[in-house]
Amino acid sequence: MARPPGAAAAHRRRVALRAQRRRARPALRLAARGIAVRLPARRLAVACRRGDAQPPDRRPARGRRRPRAGRRARAALRALGPRRVVHRADGRGWRAGRAARGARRRAGACRVTDVDVVVVGAGPGGSTAARAIAAGGASVLLLDRAKFPRDKPCGGGVTVRGAKILPFSIDPVVEDVVTAARMRVRERREVTRDAGGPLTYMTQRRRFDAFLVEKAQACGVEFRDGQTVTDVVRHADGTFAVRTKDGVHQSRVVIGADGANGVVGNRLGYEAPGESAVALEGNIAFPQGVPAEFRGKVTLNFGHLPGGYGWVFPKGDHINVGVGGWKSASGPILRPALQRLCLTYGLDFDAVTHLRGHHLPMQRRGMVMAAAGSAVVGDAAGLVDPLSGEGITAALLSGTAVAPAVRDYLDGRVATLAGYQATLEREYLPEFEASRALMEIFNVNPTPFVWMLQHLGPFWEGACRMIRGEVDYIDLTHVAGPVSYALLGPTAKVSRLITSRRVPRG
Repeated sequence: MARPPGAAAAHRRRVALRAQRRRARPALRLAARGIAVRLPARRLAVACRRGDAQPPDRRPARGRRRPRAGRRARAALRALGPRRVVHRADGRGWRAGRAARGARRRAGACRVTDVDVVVVGAGPGGSTAARAIAAGGASVLLLDRAKFPRDKPCGGGVTVRGAKILPFSIDPVVEDVVTAARMRVRERREVTRDAGGPLTYMTQRRRFDAFLVEKAQACGVEFRDGQTVTDVVRHADGTFAVRTKDGVHQSRVVIGADGANGVVGNRLGYEAPGESAVALEGNIAFPQGVPAEFRGKVTLNFGHLPGGYGWVFPKGDHINVGVGGWKSASGPILRPALQRLCLTYGLDFDAVTHLRGHHLPMQRRGMVMAAAGSAVVGDAAGLVDPLSGEGITAALLSGTAVAPAVRDYLDGRVATLAGYQATLEREYLPEFEASRALMEIFNVNPTPFVWMLQHLGPFWEGACRMIRGEVDYIDLTHVAGPVSYALLGPTAKVSRLITSRRVPRG
């Protein structure tokens, strides 16, 4: 069938018109986001007839060729990066005006950020850092991937020293107060030592972490749970974009408190802590109350796992039982070791619930923990006590220490957060090395170490004072050094060398 006259020409005009409209669309999207892109008059007329744009006030000079609008607009969109998403205050829908301002901001028209600081991870380190920073007047957004309250694999003990770091009491979430320790090596005679006062406050992480978040919110921190951070990007101007499944948050500072394998450290190039230890723990419920033999004391059993121990910690209506040791030697035998621990103390292993294993991060020597506008705290920095495996105290210490450095950075007094690392290297890492030295002595032979705790008064008293924060590991190491030399026999020279080289005196 023959085409009517002029059909081919009409078809070509329609195709050309559609092409012109397509080339105009990137520029129109820019215009909707608050950025003007001029179009040649012929192409703009197409958009104007559709009511999508307005004609320019002036035309280009005669004889001067302007680049194709579609190509230029697409290049401008690529330069802006991903579209910024901003939540409404009630969590529903979008604010087009805020989105347009965000586009102009990325294009260089404005350098104002959404918040001063984003803290990723609402554990003890993250919530403490967020609270301390917000108390200085900064705007802080605290994110966590879990819905609160949530539990964590942890013994749940907060030492007296750790509790002293906080400017408020943790009594509302304390379920038991430890004032004594039961200790034995394998199946040998058990010795109980009384501390004459509190050593550790027993709680549950689901309660403790939620309590710290509430304290942070009281200082003005905005908390959003259920927010999985998928990416962290540092822009050329030094600001950060923290991307979650629900949007992107812009900030001047990012604090990583999301654990040893966290997104912040990974994306910003921080070295991951080592994972030298593993643990397996669970709970045994006692609806009628925890038996008297476990209340008010920690039960420790040494010698079954290389470089580790088993424990029984009392809580309000249950006990926490667990074992931990070196990853290379203890991993395959954790479950049998936990069964043996339960048998030793007359506990039913089949009654253990919420059984879970986890890795303990360990800081590598020389790790960088701070940079320009970013830092890592707690487990993300590998700040776990090498000897005991306890990490809450170090998390609270690092969360508190990072706040002054962040305030100085936000006020423009410093160019990086290196002051935070300097504080840790001056006040905490020497003690960390002392704990590592004691750990290596303990690994050679735990029996003399436990014997000193059981029978050597000054050593036990020093350990209690250290847990309370009255002295530190360095003082304890100076007590242990000569005694360990006498007790460890052929290995004493190596142990003393480790202690004297790694822990400076005076």
